[in-house]
Amino acid sequence: MERLLPRIQSPGDVRALPESELPRLCEELREDIISLCGRVGGHLGASLGAVELIVSLHRVFHSPQDALVFDVGHQAYAHKLLTGRRERMGTLRQAGGVAPFLDPRESHHDALAAGHASTAVSAALGMLEGKKLRGQPGHVVAVVGDGALTGGLTFEGLNNTGGTHLPLVVVLNDNQMSISANVGAIPALLRTHEARAFFEGLGFTYLGPVDGHDLGALTRALREARASTRPVVVHAMTQKGRGFPPAEADTQTRGHAMGPYEWRDGKLVRSRGGQRTFSEAFAFALEELMARDSRVVAVTPAMLEGSALVGLKQRYPERVFDVGIAEQHAVTFCAGLAVTGLRPVCAIYSTFLQRAYDQIIHDVCLPGLPVVFAVDRAGLVGADGATHQGTYDVASLRPIPGLTLMAPVTGEDVTAMLATGMALPGPSLLRFPRGTLPTLPAELHPGAGPVSGARWLKRAAQARVAFITLGPLGVSALEAAAPEAGWSVLDARFVTPLDEAAVLEAAACGRVVVVEEGTTHGGLGSAVLELLAARGVSARVKLLGMPDTFVPHGDARVQRAELGLDTAGLRRAALALLAEGGAP
Repeated sequence: MERLLPRIQSPGDVRALPESELPRLCEELREDIISLCGRVGGHLGASLGAVELIVSLHRVFHSPQDALVFDVGHQAYAHKLLTGRRERMGTLRQAGGVAPFLDPRESHHDALAAGHASTAVSAALGMLEGKKLRGQPGHVVAVVGDGALTGGLTFEGLNNTGGTHLPLVVVLNDNQMSISANVGAIPALLRTHEARAFFEGLGFTYLGPVDGHDLGALTRALREARASTRPVVVHAMTQKGRGFPPAEADTQTRGHAMGPYEWRDGKLVRSRGGQRTFSEAFAFALEELMARDSRVVAVTPAMLEGSALVGLKQRYPERVFDVGIAEQHAVTFCAGLAVTGLRPVCAIYSTFLQRAYDQIIHDVCLPGLPVVFAVDRAGLVGADGATHQGTYDVASLRPIPGLTLMAPVTGEDVTAMLATGMALPGPSLLRFPRGTLPTLPAELHPGAGPVSGARWLKRAAQARVAFITLGPLGVSALEAAAPEAGWSVLDARFVTPLDEAAVLEAAACGRVVVVEEGTTHGGLGSAVLELLAARGVSARVKLLGMPDTFVPHGDARVQRAELGLDTAGLRRAALALLAEGGAP
């Protein structure tokens, strides 16, 4: 039998299909998604669960005139396949290929670019108000996962929408999970008859709950919502990972984000690296701290798996808090814990920490509370792309008074820096990348206790050029400098407070290359330049870091090479400085 999917080039082709062929279309979509993620990895579980929902949306609404606004985009692979991108889906999450999330530059059927949860309702309401003011036709639909209901931004959008009485359609894709199982009162409420009262109390017509895998029921509910003249919530119950037995059986994440896999002898086989990661080193160090000190607690906003805290949660269920997709709440919750005398460690990704900037300043740093932020995925993250790159944490946090900001090079550094944060009376932060741990010569390893100041990785007696580095790029700088007698490498370790004496000693040679995996605007390089200017020190300084643009998805190792952040690039930068000649 001829496959249907190759004939689908646009949502209009979905609407033209006989109703009897829609189940076969859904089956083919699942086959393509499972095959695709097996080859290149990706967000498998949520996309499998939303297949019938997306087919029904394109059956009832007319994209792009009707704007479909997907929250995050984890569930939108079927949408991509139905909107003219099927032939390119094999390039998903690869450099120059199909975007990991939704991107209006890629397709006019993608109404909004978003890689963070809880944005859809607010953006969709803005689009609907804009259509109204400009006299443009079309409906607006916000497709929201139930995990996004733990985020305050969704409630701000729902509250505003209910007061406007505009006919915004909110489709609640309820699979009872975010990355892992949802937490809190709202997910529990959605399982009861009180869900209707909850949404109706906010000013919405409530339709549901609807079986999210029943095409007929979905289509009827969506058509009723499309005809409404007031805000509507369509509550669709779906199964994350549906149609893929290993995901259905996975009670932890239901195949949320999987690397490449294959079937062998009827079993799912996934490639796994054997090297320890920074996340695992952090979790190990934190577990040791918690075993020694009952005051130490951990907090994460729905990132137990990514932050390697699942085992720790099992060992200390009352001292590890998953607060859901609620980054602002996570930070201020830590402030409350600290006020009582506990020592909270907030495990959070760099890109998600951006969402809690005011809370870091106002609720933690202003009162000087001893909260330790463990910032994962700092720097380049690879396939998740621009929305998830850990680019701005150093530059945005460096100006905040009283915040100690550190970056480890190795796993031993993670242990030492956690101990350092615990020994401080105020707030601190350590940032580390996604990836496996590098190694340093044994003589450069720190002790297990608190550390202070910068560390010389290589100290030349008569230096001609000096690298000043932050984080694991210190290893690349050491490799670049190793063959050269007159090249020094200083691992800054601390951005705030900056080890001024060590930086001035490094700069005394007159030629400095500052290396960091973050934006050069306001980062470590800026701190070095500010110090040299304040002390009247003249030196040639080259700043290497992430560019003044949003870095797209791709292989992080390739991107480091393209940005000159690998060993060869650092060597080229130092040689170029030396080639300039003359006095600084």
